[in-house]
Amino acid sequence: MNNQEISLDLDEKRLPRTVFRLAWPVVLQEATWTSLSMIIMVFIGHLGAEAIAAVGLSEQVVFLPMTAFMGIGIGATAIIARHTGAKEPEHANRILGQAMLMTFILGIVFALILWFFAEQLLGILQARPEVVAIGKDYIRANAPGIFFFIIVIGGESIFRGVGDTRTPMIVIIIMEVLGTTLAYILINGFWVIPALGVLGAGIARAIASFIGGALMLVILIRGKGILKYDIGSALVFNWAEVKRILRIGLPAFANSLQMRGAFIIYTIILSSLGTTVYAAHALAMRVEEFAFMPSFGFGIAATALVGQSLGAKKPDLAKKAGYLIQRYCVITMVTLGLIIFIFSRQLIGIFVDDPEVIRIGAMGLKIWAFAMPGMAVSNSLSGGLRGAGDTRWVLLLTIAGMWLMRVGGGAFLVLVLNLGAPGAWIGAVLDYSVRALLMWWRFAGGKWQTIEV
Repeated sequence: MNNQEISLDLDEKRLPRTVFRLAWPVVLQEATWTSLSMIIMVFIGHLGAEAIAAVGLSEQVVFLPMTAFMGIGIGATAIIARHTGAKEPEHANRILGQAMLMTFILGIVFALILWFFAEQLLGILQARPEVVAIGKDYIRANAPGIFFFIIVIGGESIFRGVGDTRTPMIVIIIMEVLGTTLAYILINGFWVIPALGVLGAGIARAIASFIGGALMLVILIRGKGILKYDIGSALVFNWAEVKRILRIGLPAFANSLQMRGAFIIYTIILSSLGTTVYAAHALAMRVEEFAFMPSFGFGIAATALVGQSLGAKKPDLAKKAGYLIQRYCVITMVTLGLIIFIFSRQLIGIFVDDPEVIRIGAMGLKIWAFAMPGMAVSNSLSGGLRGAGDTRWVLLLTIAGMWLMRVGGGAFLVLVLNLGAPGAWIGAVLDYSVRALLMWWRFAGGKWQTIEV
């Protein structure tokens, strides 16, 4: 693939085609990822509510490393997009090298943390003893694979900066199909392989992460488009380039950190309502993850298009692209919201046959359906702001929604007004609605068009 093939078409007349060229691989990737995660939860479902809750809470822990890495990924994506738009491949590859070096360091650190502190991390989430007993093995099984999983996500961020969303899609689909196949075998047993239950799901994810990380490294080292990872200088630290990544990445990291903290408190609020309620919430979130994926795809399209447009000195095109992506995202997400509202019971019933879990989970889906318009506006426009490097404002506006509405509002509705799980879910709807208004206000102001990265 030559450089021209991987560069984005920044002609305004062909902007809709460029948006969908960027978005569809991300949506397909997320659809595959979420669908296969849902299938694994179906495999787990017959093991009971404790197993479902254990996997749901353990995955909150397993994805903690993503919080730290998020800053590096967003910083690298934004800067690589600028250099791609400005036709400066050498600069883009220097950022690639430094981003991967930081990825390796974080991968080692978090693999050790997950291995040695699995029980303590579950304890922070207020997991019941029977859930901790199951979940700690799932976390430890995942720990060795975290290093490679972060490599996959790092490579994904780098490719997105140059506008290549198809390569990471292929890698992640291969990884997830392999992981799901292994999960079925290891959870249920096959021939001489014993049934390992939840532990088998963790081992399967770790093996799949190893394959995905190795594949991503091979592609980057061999080179793709303007990207080529110089393995000979892999351990050379360039502070000037690292500072550029961190200037954008630290606010993004802080944003991910505060979001993770808010999610943990939000999870504690829900898990305090009992295993049945949390199991219903975990299943509802599996369905919602599938519905959320288009907003992530459009957000990634906004990041790449805005970043490359600004690098090409076309700030007006960057703004038009952001608004166009917002419109497409709202139409898609509202449609999906209607579907999950109408078929809520049937969707939860895919995973479990417990009538109480189905009843609570279906109620959650109906409430979450009202979050879809806000999520569409928030994710699409925040993606554009990140592409411009305006991560400080994304941090501030996200804090306002997460802590005032989701955590504060949710806690008030649950603990003071005694509304139970519906109160927590209403808090999340308010969070996305407030964030949508704030992101729109910041994007419309246009100050992000003059940020230097």
